[in-house]
Amino acid sequence: MRRILYYAASALIALGLIAALWIFQERWARLSTEDRPSPAAPERALAHYLRAVYARDYAAAYPWLSARDRAVKSLDEYLRENPSSSGAALHLARGLAERIEFLDVQSEIGGDRAILRFNVRLPDANHPVLQSLLSDLDPDRLAQLSESELQHTQRQINALAKEGKLPMLEGEERWEMIRESEGWWVFLDWSGAVQVRFEARVMAGLPWEFKAVQESVAAKPGETLQAAYRVKNLSDRPVTAKARHIGEPKELADKYLEIVQCFCFIQQTLAPGEERDLSLVFRVHWEAPEEVREFRVTYEFYPIDRFPED
Repeated sequence: MRRILYYAASALIALGLIAALWIFQERWARLSTEDRPSPAAPERALAHYLRAVYARDYAAAYPWLSARDRAVKSLDEYLRENPSSSGAALHLARGLAERIEFLDVQSEIGGDRAILRFNVRLPDANHPVLQSLLSDLDPDRLAQLSESELQHTQRQINALAKEGKLPMLEGEERWEMIRESEGWWVFLDWSGAVQVRFEARVMAGLPWEFKAVQESVAAKPGETLQAAYRVKNLSDRPVTAKARHIGEPKELADKYLEIVQCFCFIQQTLAPGEERDLSLVFRVHWEAPEEVREFRVTYEFYPIDRFPED
């Protein structure tokens, strides 16, 4: 369940599109982040949430989450873990969202819970045809598109769809909703998520301050999330260093915790007194056993000339 969405997420992440979807025939509407949305039927609530998440408009998605989830993860934490799209990427995401097909809905409502199952067909932005139109999913190149170039790209996508040539992915989805305050809200059950805890160490006399911006992240299996560390050079000279990460429990982390992008892959040079935020992208594998409740990730920063050879 949700495998097609998480696969699409890995294909679309450079463009800023996480594939969590529900497409109705109404116009796209940006939601206010200052007020909680009005209570809605489960299908409508899920529609608002998934459209916002597809476009990586996470500030608009967050209000549609259940109160139980929002009690676990604040809006600031949610936005830190899920960087949002803007500009051309957001515009193209909305255009692609209009082409997603939502099929064979099955609703099971029992008490204050509802399970919605459906089939989905969505544009495959990892396909060479769409990658070419979308500037190889490069957000910097997309940001440089003029208004006329952006409209031309959208017309090309529309033409592919009209001719039945738009590359598509297909899969099945299952989402859980919960009834609160006379309406239905998306229930992610963050209280039952895997806790990924981040620790920091400076090694071998490195004159840096180094700490995790957020010490713990609640991660549902399959979610692609971002975390960050902050470093500061405490010395009066430029210093080059490199980090390595250690996942624990080691055997389970090696198998079920994936570091997708990481500052540890390249060396870092800080000027005297310079402070910098360093990000990483990670996910807990969707096949992680239910008994896995926690991972610990420790980053060790070494002076470049004392970085362990192994």
